[in-house]
Amino acid sequence: MKSAKFLLSLALVCLALPAFAAAPLTDFLAAADHPQLAADASPVSNVSFTVGHMKIKLASGAAARVLAGADTVGFFFKGNGSFEYESTDTAELPVVNHNVKAIAHVKLAADAARAVISDNFTEVLIVGGGVPWPELAGSGGTAVNEAFKAHEELFARLYGFGPRSHFLALQKFSFPAAKMIHAEFMGGRDNLLYLHDYSEENLWTVAPLRRFSDDKRMQQRLYPGLLSQQPVGRDRATAPRPAFALSAVDYTLIADGDNAKLEITETITRSAPSINVLPFAMSDERIFRANVAPRKYNVRGVTDEQGRALPFDHHRSALLVDTTGIAGPTFKLKFVIDGDFLVREGGDNAWQLGLGSPWMPLPHEWLGQAFTIHSLVKVKKPFIAFAPGTTVKRAEEGDFNVVENVLDKPVQFTTVQAGKYVVYEEKKGDRTIRVATYGLRNDRAAKQLTSLAFSFIEELEIFLGPFPFNELNIIQMNEYGNGQAPPGTMYITNEAFNPTQSFVDQIFSEGINERFAHELAHQYWGYVVRMPSSEEQWLSESFAEYSAAIVLKRLRGDAVYNRLVSTWKSRARDGVNVAPIPYANRIEGDYMMSFIARNALLYSKGPYLLYTLHKEVGDTVFLTFLKSYTKSFNFKYSTTKDVAGLLGFITKKDYKPFFEQYYWGTAMPQ
Repeated sequence: MKSAKFLLSLALVCLALPAFAAAPLTDFLAAADHPQLAADASPVSNVSFTVGHMKIKLASGAAARVLAGADTVGFFFKGNGSFEYESTDTAELPVVNHNVKAIAHVKLAADAARAVISDNFTEVLIVGGGVPWPELAGSGGTAVNEAFKAHEELFARLYGFGPRSHFLALQKFSFPAAKMIHAEFMGGRDNLLYLHDYSEENLWTVAPLRRFSDDKRMQQRLYPGLLSQQPVGRDRATAPRPAFALSAVDYTLIADGDNAKLEITETITRSAPSINVLPFAMSDERIFRANVAPRKYNVRGVTDEQGRALPFDHHRSALLVDTTGIAGPTFKLKFVIDGDFLVREGGDNAWQLGLGSPWMPLPHEWLGQAFTIHSLVKVKKPFIAFAPGTTVKRAEEGDFNVVENVLDKPVQFTTVQAGKYVVYEEKKGDRTIRVATYGLRNDRAAKQLTSLAFSFIEELEIFLGPFPFNELNIIQMNEYGNGQAPPGTMYITNEAFNPTQSFVDQIFSEGINERFAHELAHQYWGYVVRMPSSEEQWLSESFAEYSAAIVLKRLRGDAVYNRLVSTWKSRARDGVNVAPIPYANRIEGDYMMSFIARNALLYSKGPYLLYTLHKEVGDTVFLTFLKSYTKSFNFKYSTTKDVAGLLGFITKKDYKPFFEQYYWGTAMPQ
């Protein structure tokens, strides 16, 4: 018998073989969802496998090829192995150090230039393509079938990602030349997942939910915890290029109680002709109450413009659609969706399809979301509905209240809210502001909020330019202590409507003007200027926070402004040593601690950084910068590079070192 060993093939062996590419998407997924091992296992000794920043050493053991149908898609190894993963993104080193200590038990060696995460393992499943693929040589190795079965059972409990089969389908049918590797490690100090795709590579822990849940399903599931994330084929300041972009949405939603039917036509532009299988984010279920059957989103069909049914697969909040045969880069897809996904939180007489939630099919990357909207929403009486945009009509059709809206400017997110509301409306010039109070009429509060909105908008227009929407809906949420800003919309909680009604209202009423101004500023920061990725979220949150402070300074004087600046400087300390601003959303660990640290960066350090710039360049220059910024990137994407560039153009000073130190770094601006 031949000496047992893995031999690296000299040829590039990819998964996207011509014979396999001819197989339909659904056939491939059926096979990839139930992979099998080849009959013979081979002995392995001292073999290395490297992709990206990951180096895997298979010291001794046995391995077998993993098959999807008749085709090899990877291999499964059992024995003694180890890995080293290197992070060379100096900006992420603080958060790598924090996350490893907070959620993992792996080894970490770090200096100022890099961090190396390493560990041993006893089992690894590696699937993917686009890389030189190891060959199995010889036979007679120790059987690995039982270990493979146990491995599959464990990782089947992993939630937070789309199915592994979707990952493989994307490599085969859309990115055949890309290095795409999915590796699952067991038997070390932690169970781990490594992913390398066409835009980034990640290393995750795989563990039970890190905060308490009394839902048995949640207790049984495993969830990812991020250790490192590095860009592939781009620098860290450049957002990942989306597989496709969504440019227009036209939908009809019919709602009756908890049940809904959604017919939606989306205009799609793929980024390359080879991208035939499109990956969407699309919810499939929602657990809304412990140990009660989840609410379902059912994708019933996907068709092209000619009405031809397209193959698709929908589960684990992921939707793949096969568009093979559709000509051209831009085309339309129609989705038919139904389910009982209208959840009345806390038993309220209201429901919401939330901002940024994939209640309709969406590109995964924020850079792929910039769409106009035509919406027609029908809700069973006595509910009434609200959607962003200019109102085309409000009417009654039998048992239904109907609203139709058009939003002709490309936005990144959208929403629908419906419930038992009473509406107060006021118009000044071309602008209409309506306030929807929950349950009961509250004209006094509605008039106060309308007046406040008109006043704040007038101030925002002075230094940010024309307010972007002619209609603004201010909608009461039956809870306390938060606000949110979909396009042309503000969700604001009870204390804004009843500032002196109860002790609870009084507690949460502190800072309500700041929150109100912050949410109004989001109509600029988030829509007029869009974020290309979560790493640039400070362009939304920090800029909205600082714009709100400018409004309050103009209307209320220096005292409130100085208090906010002092608060930012103090609270920023909760996050500055954990991560830089762009990686605020990567912080893992204790839920409350990570929440506080994230907020400290986006809502405190970020606005304090802007305050520092404002103080340095003065009122005239800084307010000119803000107005020029919103004008230059009017309903476009922007980055921190653009911020530094525009500041430099206006002031004739190079601000790249400033942002390298205070934005990409953990130092506090002085």
